[in-house]
Parts: sequence; C-alpha cells; structure tokens
Amino acid sequence: MRAILGVAAAVCVVAAVSACGDSGSDGGSGGSGGSGAVTDGGSGGGGNASGSGGTGNASGSGGAAGAGGGGNTGGAAGGGGAGGSGGTGGMPSLDCAPLPAPTGATVTVKNTEAGSLPQTVMNAAPGTTILLEDGTYKITSTLQLGKSGVTLRSVSNDATKVTIDGTYTVNELIAISASDVTVAHVTLTHAVDHPIHVYPPGAGVDVKNTLVYGVRLMDSGEQFLKVNPTAGQTGYIDEGRVECSEFIMTNAGRPHVESCCGGCYTGGIDVHAGWKWVVRNNRFEGIYCDGAGLAEHAIHFWKGSRDTLVENNVIVNCARGIGFGLTNGTGERVYPDNPYGGQKLAHYDGIIRNNVIWNTIPYYDTGIELDIAKKPIVVHNTVVSSSAASGFFSSIDYRYPETDAVIQNNLTRKITQRDSAQGTVDHNLESTPQSYFTDPSAVDFHLTAGAANAIDKGVSVPQAGVDMDGEAHDVNAPDLGADERQ
Repeated sequence: MRAILGVAAAVCVVAAVSACGDSGSDGGSGGSGGSGAVTDGGSGGGGNASGSGGTGNASGSGGAAGAGGGGNTGGAAGGGGAGGSGGTGGMPSLDCAPLPAPTGATVTVKNTEAGSLPQTVMNAAPGTTILLEDGTYKITSTLQLGKSGVTLRSVSNDATKVTIDGTYTVNELIAISASDVTVAHVTLTHAVDHPIHVYPPGAGVDVKNTLVYGVRLMDSGEQFLKVNPTAGQTGYIDEGRVECSEFIMTNAGRPHVESCCGGCYTGGIDVHAGWKWVVRNNRFEGIYCDGAGLAEHAIHFWKGSRDTLVENNVIVNCARGIGFGLTNGTGERVYPDNPYGGQKLAHYDGIIRNNVIWNTIPYYDTGIELDIAKKPIVVHNTVVSSSAASGFFSSIDYRYPETDAVIQNNLTRKITQRDSAQGTVDHNLESTPQSYFTDPSAVDFHLTAGAANAIDKGVSVPQAGVDMDGEAHDVNAPDLGADERQ
C-alpha cells in the first residue's frame, strides 16, 4: 500500500532553519487580499494592512530538506526508517529514515539534567553532537546553538519520546547563529515566540546549512520556524533545509497565540531573504485562529528570497498554505547577479511542486500565493477544499505586475489572477470534484480510476520532480496534481 507522503528515494540532509524579530528581523506578512476581494481583486484579506498586505512585525513560513533542487547535497539516504510521529486527525505518517549515527564527539544528557541543558549546549565544542535520552526537558532559558557543526538530537531517533518544553515561559526554545547546525528527532513545544529562530551572529556574517529534520514543532505563540538576516542586511541565512518534520497547532495552543498585528500572529515557516532553501516532506496542520484574524502561511519565503524549493509537503487546515513573496518595499534582498535587470522583487525563481493542500475550516484564505514573484514554477500540486472552508479565496493566486509565473498540471478549486500579474497558466483543473480522490477526509489524495479530467491530462514539465509517493510522473502524459496514478 502506498504511503500518502512517502518519498522513499534517497534524501539529502544539509541544513537550515528560522529567525525572529529580536535579532533585527523584518516586518510581518499582511493579508493576501483574500476573501474580502473575491469579486474584484481589491483590498481585503486578514493581514496587517489591506490590499498589498502591509508590514507588521513578522511572518511565518517553513520548509523541508532533501536531495536535489537548489541547495547543498549530501547526507543521509532515504527509504523506510523511523521518521514521523504518526500525526493527528487521520494525517499520514511521514516515511523518512533517521539521520545517520554521529561520527564525532558526543555528549549524552538525561531529562533529569534539564536545568543544565542550556549550559551544556552553550559549552559544546564545534562539531559536537548532543544526544538527549527519552523524557521531557522543561527548560527555563533558550538553547543557544552558536558554534558551527553542533547537532542536537534524540538518542532514540523518535521525536515523540523526547520533548523540549518551554511551558510558555521561554521566548525562543532554540536559537541558531552558526553554520552547519542540526536539530533532529525531538519535539519542541510551548514557546512564547518561536520554537526555532535562526539569525546571523553579527554584521557581515552568513549562516548556512541549518538542518531541521524529523522534528515536531507544536503550539507556538508566534512563527514556528523564524529565519531572518541582520537588521542592515549584511548577513543572511542561506541553503537551509527542513525535512520530515511536523508543524502542528492544537486547540490547546490557540489561546497562547500572539494577538498583535491584527490578531493570530503565528505561522509555520517564515524565511526572510533566504537563498537556496529546501522544504520537503513535511506536514503542517491546524495553523489558524478561531475568528481572531488571519494566520500567516504554513510556508512563507519573501523579502527577496530566491531559488526556494518547496515539494512533497502536506498542509491541512491552515489559514494560508505556501507563499512566495508578499509586498515590494524596504528590506528586500539585493543580489549582485540579479537575473532580472536589477528589478527589486519579493521572490526570485523557485519551485512549488507535488504538495497537497486541503482545508475544511472556515478560516481558510489561499492555498498558494505568488506576490511580486518572478518566474516561480508551480506544478503538480493538489490544492482543494471542502464547502466547509467558507472563508476560501483562491487555491492559487498570482498578483501584481512584477509577478510572472508558470502554473501547470495542478488540481484546484480556483485559480485567480490579480493586479496585472502575468504567467503561463495552462493544463490545470479548477472545480476539481472530491470524488476524484480516494478519501479526502483521511487526507488520501490518490486519484481514483474515475478522475477522467485529471488522468493523463497534463503537459510534460522538466521540473516535475516526483509525486507524493516518490514516483516519477509520466513523461508523455502526466496526471494532474500531486499523484501519478499507477
């Protein structure tokens, strides 16, 4: 039986993760011009400002790692293994191998030593692996991973057996300010702000190769994974990876969400000005608030991010799914080799492929959002919702004259074009019937034999990648959406 989200091909593991406003982060994302603008594309949405989205105090977006596309290569081989925690509400298990055993110096910590864990982490020499034995670690201060090559992971390789709990008294559970840092196979919960925050240690210093792998991030007060450059944009966070991880908001966590900036100031992965990030084979669930404003994206790359790869993720009941870009203004990264003639953009290039986005909640706005995003490729995604998603605006929305997107081979409810956006938009299906899928209520979006307008109806796309089961799309007549029916 095929896994819903099981890319069992070899997976590369390098690194990358998040950063928060405390170290000079940029403003937050506003609305997508969402449900308030269904008919005319005008202002609306649930962000910090109307229309173009505004600038608040932070934004959410995240990611996954793995082999291929726009990042470093190397690392662990995939296939089988212990990954994932099983999820909630019928979500499929993640099919990911654990990271290879450490080869360098190690330090083993018991949960009875939770009080000294922050000091142990701070004292770790470069290249050290800190191994956490099973149990709950209630911490009272941030774990500062500020030396290169340090890894924090569980002994068991099972995130459900090791929990780092901030008890809503610690602002950031883990702060990363060095290259080649890995966090793996642990649960991070109850952060006032961010479970993980990645930022440069100072002006003119870049951080690269952050890896978040097999981690469960739950019930965060703000963005679960925050990544930002220095305030003066002289140091950046590049080539990060987030893979085989879960980002989950529960009913118990929603009362703790930060209420500033229009309300519901939380999101999944929020990367400002990041280059060559990979977000692969992750699960996002429940990132929304009950009538308290529009949450930020499950996965968001903006402020001049570039060459982002987002693939093979499952996003269920989140207010907004995947976002490339937002607004054009101050803070966008400038690249010396700008491929678009010096044009200042919110996102450059990148690929969004083979993701499943499903919503049944009344707080759903947009599945995939492209704002001031030049040449993104959006292919083979399944972005659908039930009639219960009453706040629905669009499955895929591309907006603003600077946007020029390729949108092909997607299964959707609706695709919207606004404010003179451009694109190659064809071989997509709108108003996709739920009967085309095996069991949407169980998040099983394999195509049924009766999906006549989806099977073999696509166009060959060089950047197609592999489907949600890790299987290649047919070269000559691919199916629409994230599943290539076998």
